[in-house]
Amino acid sequence: MNDKTEAMRLAREQRSLEKRRSVQDAIETLRSRNEVITFKTVATLAGVSRQFLYDNFKDELSDLRNDDRDQKHKIDGKVVPARTPEEWKHVEALLRNKIERLKKELGDVRRENARLKTEAENERGKAEHFRQNWINSRSKS
Repeated sequence: MNDKTEAMRLAREQRSLEKRRSVQDAIETLRSRNEVITFKTVATLAGVSRQFLYDNFKDELSDLRNDDRDQKHKIDGKVVPARTPEEWKHVEALLRNKIERLKKELGDVRRENARLKTEAENERGKAEHFRQNWINSRSKS
């Protein structure tokens, strides 16, 4: 019985060690990709539960997460705060909505511009007609 218990303990230690290595690899992978480190992203990438991370890596991941939140990225010459993938999805959705709204507004402005050009051309035509009538009336006098 003691041998079985010892074997189970060794197997459990081995699984725990493999999980720890997997977590360390996940952290390194996220760092190399310049992605924000969160409990969720590490757990997903490492294939472990978030509870495992909270039980074994809480302080380390909290520090890394806070360090990442303080980081800034330069995008198109503008400095922006680092974001998690979920935050990026939210920002992307907001920007897509804004693009659609601006496309609609641009279409409205172009239609209004075309209408005003037509109206201006009609007014120029009327003005030319009145000018010709005035010239003709002056030359008959």
